[in-house]
Amino acid sequence: MSLYVTINLLCAIMIIMLMFMVCRGVMHETDRKTFYRLCFHTQLLFSLDVLWVLLDGATYTGARLLNYLINAAYFAQCGILCYYWSRYSLILSGSQRFSGKVFKVLFALPMVVEVVLSIVSIKTGWYFTIDADNHYHRGSLLFIQVTVMFIYLVYSLLVAVFTIKRQRDLLNRNKLYAISALGFLPFISQCLQAQFTGISVFCTGATLGLIIVFLEIQREMISVDPLTRLNNRNQASIYLSSHFKQEIPGKRLYQFIVDLDKFKSINDTYGHMEGDNALIVVASVLKSVCGPRGHFISRYGGDEFVVFANLPDNAAADELCDQLEKRLVESSKPLLYTLSMSVGYAALREGETEESLLNRADASLYKIKKRKHAER
Repeated sequence: MSLYVTINLLCAIMIIMLMFMVCRGVMHETDRKTFYRLCFHTQLLFSLDVLWVLLDGATYTGARLLNYLINAAYFAQCGILCYYWSRYSLILSGSQRFSGKVFKVLFALPMVVEVVLSIVSIKTGWYFTIDADNHYHRGSLLFIQVTVMFIYLVYSLLVAVFTIKRQRDLLNRNKLYAISALGFLPFISQCLQAQFTGISVFCTGATLGLIIVFLEIQREMISVDPLTRLNNRNQASIYLSSHFKQEIPGKRLYQFIVDLDKFKSINDTYGHMEGDNALIVVASVLKSVCGPRGHFISRYGGDEFVVFANLPDNAAADELCDQLEKRLVESSKPLLYTLSMSVGYAALREGETEESLLNRADASLYKIKKRKHAER
């Protein structure tokens, strides 16, 4: 039992440190509140677990009543935590399900059942009983509590896994891998703890899941452009370095440089807020066209974007350029102005350096912009 308490206390300390870093760090307000709430409920569950160990078998006055209350609170908190755990996973996955009232009610229903059954177990003994010597024993309906936890954890895990299969964008896939850990680790650890009484495994799995998600949030903050939610320039350099020597049969690495036409006039005429909106529209076009194809997209700086794609030939590259330009015109129809872009590209040559590839792509972009300027 001393080992059980020690493991729980160590996990609790790590959760407290995470909560402290969340409060002191820079995160989006929604992410900060949701993640902090999840840490709080996890920490509360660990604390109740430790209190149960310290109370079980105690002989002082009122210990048996307190043991009943702590166990009821613990089982209720299990349902509440799994509810928030699964909900946070869905939010991180980009799910829009919580916008519907019916789904919110149905999603919360297992948690409500869990809380009610935990409280009434003080009288009925469904989840647990406390004998005359103040020792805890499992109730005949404890499988319902375990089932509720599994429903939430497995559901969030499956949503993350199926979203990963549909998602080809590298940035979002990395985030979804972290989300799957948020469901997978607690699920496996809960299975082990349900089989082996007295082994503190769930707290370890839950803590590792939170740490992985926290690290992914931090990684995203330093690698993602805050306005467009695309990879930033540093990530583009890292991607190019890691994929520069990668050979794919029948394909070559192409670097595209996308530049928004007349961006300065948008800022001067409509203001910088509208200029930011124009960049967001361009980013959404790049995501919709290049994302499903598995191409790497980043904001390179200002109104410039970079795309890396493995393509068979220049015809495929020209087709991608046409798709981007047409989609941008369609997307800008609701705006007060029509957006257009210039796209230059270069295919990697044998023995070429990264700098040379960038310079040739940039030169291609310059020629296109010069031609457009001459045509006006």
